[in-house]
Amino acid sequence: MSLITKMILLISMLMLPVIYLFIHTNRQSIDLVKSQIDFANANRLEHFLKEIEDTLEQFSGYSGIILSDPDFAEFAGGSVPENRYEFAELLQRAERKLRLFSSATRWVNRINLYFPQSRIAVSSDRPPKYDEISLASRLNPEWRLRPVVVNGIAARAFTRYFVNPYSGYADLNNASTVIEIELMEDNVIEKLDSFKSKGINDPFLVASTGEVVLNATSDEETANRLIGAANLTNRSGDVAYSTIKLDGKQIRVYMLRSEILDMTFVDYVPLEDILAPVTQAQRQFILTAALLILLGIAVAIILYFNVQVPIRLLTRGVEKLKDGHFSVRVRSRTGPDFERLVGRFNEMAAQIQHLVEKVYREEIRSKEAVMKQLQSQINPHFLYNSMAYIISMVNMNRLSQAVNMGHELSNYFRYTTRNSEMETTLGEELAFVQTYLSIMEDQLQKISHTIDLPEAMLECRIPRLLIQPLVENAIVHGLEEKLERGHISIIGITDGEWRQLRVEDDGVGLSANALQLLRLRLSLQDPDGGSFGLWNVKWRLHYQFGEGSDMTVSSVESQGFTVQLRWKERPEETAYGNGGPT
Repeated sequence: MSLITKMILLISMLMLPVIYLFIHTNRQSIDLVKSQIDFANANRLEHFLKEIEDTLEQFSGYSGIILSDPDFAEFAGGSVPENRYEFAELLQRAERKLRLFSSATRWVNRINLYFPQSRIAVSSDRPPKYDEISLASRLNPEWRLRPVVVNGIAARAFTRYFVNPYSGYADLNNASTVIEIELMEDNVIEKLDSFKSKGINDPFLVASTGEVVLNATSDEETANRLIGAANLTNRSGDVAYSTIKLDGKQIRVYMLRSEILDMTFVDYVPLEDILAPVTQAQRQFILTAALLILLGIAVAIILYFNVQVPIRLLTRGVEKLKDGHFSVRVRSRTGPDFERLVGRFNEMAAQIQHLVEKVYREEIRSKEAVMKQLQSQINPHFLYNSMAYIISMVNMNRLSQAVNMGHELSNYFRYTTRNSEMETTLGEELAFVQTYLSIMEDQLQKISHTIDLPEAMLECRIPRLLIQPLVENAIVHGLEEKLERGHISIIGITDGEWRQLRVEDDGVGLSANALQLLRLRLSLQDPDGGSFGLWNVKWRLHYQFGEGSDMTVSSVESQGFTVQLRWKERPEETAYGNGGPT
């Protein structure tokens, strides 16, 4: 152990008692703040929920007043006046009374009365249509949140039904009066907004059936994640507490169950915001302690600056050389003791960089030579068939087909004989492939094809003659042996920096054993058997794009064969352009 290490350890040991005392005091302060916040929030939640439940109970009390009113009793007994004028006057009195009940509170509400005996509906708003089937399906003696329509606009309301007599819940025909009270969801949202404005919280209500009532400025995504992460099944009448983690932050969750609403009132606050003053004091202490430690370390470093710093710089330089950063140079304002050593290190790094770059250039030339050799193995073996087709068309006096085949062959060989260019764009390669497919479709008369690529892929730089061998393989080994018509699909996909291209056919395919043997041959770096088009494509792709690029094959016997190319654009390789580096 060096002397500087001993000095740093001594300074650290002197700071340990101070740090321990601060941590203990800070923990007690945090616990006290949490307990006070929990107590205050519990009172606020209980007060908030009591306000809502009191309002619900107030509306529930209206049911008894309505049932004892003589005007509503006439409707309930089915003894409405036969005279239209008297009936209209009775209906107007009933509606005025309902509006009076409705306006007795600031909450937006709607009171609807249904009289099954007389099949009449009365409302504090627009009279609803009496629908016995719909009404029977909605009857529920508890407050529930359900969708409603107000002035043609879809909304939600807390709804409860009062049926007289009670047996009418089971059979609507036994009921004389059904009272439907609807308290709009906006009332509760307004209360939630008022609750939220008093703190840094974000309250909402969640029902046991999954419905959620958010405040107007609520973070819906966070609320949904909170519902999924926290246990909101608090069935007690007291406030429950829970601390969870979201996005690495601690969230304090408060829950209070309402039996009347069958909902849980949830509020949450980030502990970082609550504990901000304590955290600020903690940061100040940490900063002060760090400054004291750094001051002691600085004294030790100054004592050994002329020895330890140069050694550290040289060590880092060696590590960077080991990691492949050969352009590293050490620049240190040292005394004469280390100046010569640093100079020798920089000279050594320069020589290593020169040798590595030389080897890398040779490796690139070697790769390009291999790529040219692989390209030379790809020959248009269908030349004889094409010439025979032209002769046959001429003999049958079908000169247009012969001329068309001649133009297509001309385009085909113009592309394949451009050996001076090692690369091309994917768009140019596919144009060449379409020429090849046109020739083969003219010859076989049973092939069709589709090409589907994003426009962004058409400018990708790839080795020349990379796609044509895949199409040729699909025709020769997949579609020529098939008696019915066949189809070839060329599909391109972009995924960030990655590019994928699939060549699919619906030909005869391969058996499981044949597919396994094919994959084995593709994995070899020097397969036997002479020309092997798929192997050429796989290794040319590997030489061009390096690690991560790959070619995979899949097949189902009698259903088809698929080849997929996958690579990532490498600007440093495409920069060499046509034929290699200059």
